Amino acid sequence: MRLTEVFATHTFRTAAIACAAFGATTLLLFGFIYWQTAWLETRRIDVFLSHEYLVLSHEDPATMLADVNTRYNSDPHRQSFAALFAADGTPIAGGLTARPAGLPNDGAPHEAAAERRGEHGTTRERMRAVAGRLPNGQELLVGRSEEDLAKLRALVLRALGLGLLPALAASLGIGLFASHRTIARVREVNQTIGSIMQGHLYERLPTAGTEDVLDQLADSVNVMLAEIERLLAEVKGVGDNIAHDLRTPLTRLRMRLESGLTRAASQSELNAVVGGAIADLDQSLAIITALLRIGELEADRRQAAFAPVALGALLAEAADLYAPLAEQRGIQLHLAAGADQTVLGDRGLLFEAVANLLDNAVKFAPQAGWVTLALLVEAGGPVIRVADTGAGIAPEEREAALKRFYRADPSRHIAGSGLGLSLVAAILRMHGFGLRMSDGAYGFAVDILCHGKGDA
Repeated sequence: MRLTEVFATHTFRTAAIACAAFGATTLLLFGFIYWQTAWLETRRIDVFLSHEYLVLSHEDPATMLADVNTRYNSDPHRQSFAALFAADGTPIAGGLTARPAGLPNDGAPHEAAAERRGEHGTTRERMRAVAGRLPNGQELLVGRSEEDLAKLRALVLRALGLGLLPALAASLGIGLFASHRTIARVREVNQTIGSIMQGHLYERLPTAGTEDVLDQLADSVNVMLAEIERLLAEVKGVGDNIAHDLRTPLTRLRMRLESGLTRAASQSELNAVVGGAIADLDQSLAIITALLRIGELEADRRQAAFAPVALGALLAEAADLYAPLAEQRGIQLHLAAGADQTVLGDRGLLFEAVANLLDNAVKFAPQAGWVTLALLVEAGGPVIRVADTGAGIAPEEREAALKRFYRADPSRHIAGSGLGLSLVAAILRMHGFGLRMSDGAYGFAVDILCHGKGDA
C-alpha cells in the first residue's frame, strides 16, 4: 500500500483537519494559560514590591539604610534587592552599580534593566522595580529579578511542546491507521465487486460488524444484490417457462388448424376448428398480457395514483363479481367485511389482487365447498383473507408458488397460466403489503397484510 494512497483518503484528510484544529485550539489554550500565568505572577510581584517600598519609605534614614543593606546581603537566591541613591544618582547603599535608566520615580512598579554587583563581578539583568524620591532628596528603589518569570515562561513553553507535539503525532498516527483500515476495506469491497461482475451474483460485500457508514452502505448494497439475484433468477427461468406454458396452446392450435385443413368437410366443422384456434390464441395472449402486467407493476409505474381505498366496499364488489361463478360450481361464497378499513393504494390493482385470489379459491374449492372473503383487523393493520375448503398449497411449495409460471401438480389439469399469485405478489410489493398463507380450521387461507409483513 503506497503512502500516497493513505494521504489521499478522506479518512486521513479528516484526521489531518481534526489534528490541525486540535493543534490550533491547544495553542490558543496554552497561550491563554501562558498569558494568565505570567500576568498573575507579575501582579503578585508588583503587589509585593509596592508594599515593600511603602514600608521602607516610611522608616527613618538610619533604619532605612540598615534595611537596604540587609535586604541586599540576606537574599541567598539574589531575587529581591533594594538600593538607595543620592539626589545626583550616586549609589549610597544596595547592590546596584547605578540607577536604572528610564525608571520613573512615581512609586509604581515598572520593568527595568540594571547592573548588580556580585561575587563574580557585575551582571546585567531584567527586573521589576519601584522607585521614588524621598523627602530628603534621596531616591529609594525596591526590585525583584524577573528570573522566576523567565523560568515560568520556559516551563509553560516546555509543557506546550511536551503536550502538543505527541498529541499531534498521535492524531496523525491514528489517521494513518484508520486510513490504512479504510483502504483495506475498500480493496476488499472492490475485490468482491470484481467477483460479482464476473457473474458470481451470490457474493456479498463484506462488513466489519461495526455498524459504521461503510457497513451501512454494504448492507444496503447487499440488499440490492439479493434483489438483483432474485430478479435475474426469475428472468433466467422465464424463457423456459414461457416455452413450456406456450407450447401446449400453440401445439394444440397447430393440430386444430392442421386437422381443419385436412378433415373439415363442412363450414360448421371449419368454424369449430377456428373457434378452438381462437381460444388457444386467447390463452397464449393472456399469458403474455399477464407477464407484461407483472413487469409493469414491478417497475412501480402506478404509485403516483395511490389514494385512500375503502376495503369494505372493494371486497363487496369482488364478492358480487364472483358470486355467480361460485353458485354455478355449487360453492358457498361468504362475505365477512366487518368494520370498514381504509388503506392508501391503487384501488384497481388491489381489486385485481383480491379477484385473483378469489378466482383461485373458487377454482380449487371442491364441489359443495365454501369460500370466505373476510376483512380482519390485526395489531399491524387491516388484513384481507380469502379462505376455501380446497387442498391449498403445501407449506414447502408456498414460496415457489409466488414465482411466475409455477403450478403445483394437483392444479395442472385446471386451466390457467400459473401467473395469478405472481401478479398478486407484484401488486402487494408495489404497495409495500405482505402475503401470508396458512392452514386452519377454516381451511386454506391466503391473507393480504396491509401493513407490510409477510412473504410478498
